[in-house]
Amino acid sequence: MVEFFQFEWPVDQDGYTTERGVGRDADGFSYDGGFERLNPCGGSPRFYRPLDNSGLWLRFAETCRERDAVLRFVGEFGMLRHQGDSVGHYLRLANRLRAIHERLSARDRRSAAAIFNERSVPFWWPTMYGTILQSSDRPEAFEWALIPNFLEDVLKLQAAEAITGNRQFRRCRNQECANWFRLGPRAATEGPRQTFTARREFCSDRCRVAHARRQRREATARA
Repeated sequence: MVEFFQFEWPVDQDGYTTERGVGRDADGFSYDGGFERLNPCGGSPRFYRPLDNSGLWLRFAETCRERDAVLRFVGEFGMLRHQGDSVGHYLRLANRLRAIHERLSARDRRSAAAIFNERSVPFWWPTMYGTILQSSDRPEAFEWALIPNFLEDVLKLQAAEAITGNRQFRRCRNQECANWFRLGPRAATEGPRQTFTARREFCSDRCRVAHARRQRREATARA
């Protein structure tokens, strides 16, 4: 059985900066007046596991609509792939993932799959490499694992699984939170991550409490 390894990705704790690029970006796109390239500041990395956040592809898609939103996302989750990628690359990927989500929200998986399979953007297919790992719960067993190369590959993989698995997602009701979470049961092979029912409105108890406090403040202000 093929498993997806608990992929870890770094975030520069000193943040990220941009510099002006000229000519064409890494995807081969040219821009009038040049383009912005993203670079880490060189701080110590903080690692996290993007695959534990099944709605991360939607957070990226819904928030990365302009330059400053891209910089905020990168500051929290790290760069999509290479140092020096253009801001335009992030905007193009977010636009495509949003289109996939719009089709899925309309219950049109066929159109969502067609958008995913479209090859108009270079380097679209998610890239991964295979390795053999020792089982964590059965030391005598070994498993074939697929490991994404970059954070971008995780986001594309999540979008593909949303299409093939007919998965449903919901944005957290807390207005101050941009997280999305997946609804419905999970297969045993997906690990111990929490299952959210269709009645769930918040991504966490912290957001539920924050929403309730906000409602109380607004009710007091109106009184």
